[in-house]
Amino acid sequence: MGLVLHANKDEAAELAKHVIVWLEQRGDEPCLLETDAERVGAKSCAKPRSEFRNLDLLVVLGGDGTMLHGIELAGFAGVPVLGINFGYLGFLTEVGPEDVYQALQDALDGTAMIDERSTVRASVIRTDGSVDELGEAINEFSVERGIGGKVIQMTLAIGDQPFTTLGADGLIIATPTGSTAYAFSMRGPVVSPRLHSLVVVAVGAHALFDRPLVVADDEAVEVALRFGGRGIVLSDGRVRTEIGEGDTLRARVGTSLVRLVRLAPDSFFTRLARRFGVPPA
Repeated sequence: MGLVLHANKDEAAELAKHVIVWLEQRGDEPCLLETDAERVGAKSCAKPRSEFRNLDLLVVLGGDGTMLHGIELAGFAGVPVLGINFGYLGFLTEVGPEDVYQALQDALDGTAMIDERSTVRASVIRTDGSVDELGEAINEFSVERGIGGKVIQMTLAIGDQPFTTLGADGLIIATPTGSTAYAFSMRGPVVSPRLHSLVVVAVGAHALFDRPLVVADDEAVEVALRFGGRGIVLSDGRVRTEIGEGDTLRARVGTSLVRLVRLAPDSFFTRLARRFGVPPA
């Protein structure tokens, strides 16, 4: 069983020490990245990143940012991920530190529920025809202008059919999970994570039509830069590559399913209402 820790939360590291002892007493083998293992004084538990794809369970002690790290490390390979919230909103995490042992017991005994989330996969097709594969993201891929850059001129195609030309500060291609992340802050729609779809949201659009779009799972989204446009491509907030005039970002629903461990039977929309303080019905 793997553990991933928030980089700056001492309380996450302290809890990890106790969880390691609890796991070893059960006869389970804790696995940590080398930096985390050194931090908690458990160098014998250090494992290379490649071995995290073969875990039975990954426990993340942190917030949503740490969850994104854990999902990239093991979640895209199908390893169930349990989030223990040491952050603020914690929309991807499941329980607080006070419930960690009951959560671990349920997850390891197989009595917890698994919430499967679709991903988005993207690549950049260069002007010379070469293709840069960018892998998958759980929240979103986005194209954004760099610091001091100009508005990006781009064309948008959906399902291999031209849709529109627009100028914008950026464009977000999000999963249903990502519809409550960056896309949410740009007033995109909230989409149930039970759907396998994409959400396309313009950032600061200079266009008559700037409404967000919901795209089916068999429809690719293509963003081609035009008229000297330049920008950067990010996945889950991390810079992946630069993109320029004539290049095309192509995205579609990914082939992986991220398996989040859930303990409470409440629905996605119940969680949404609670975590965003929506007035009760």
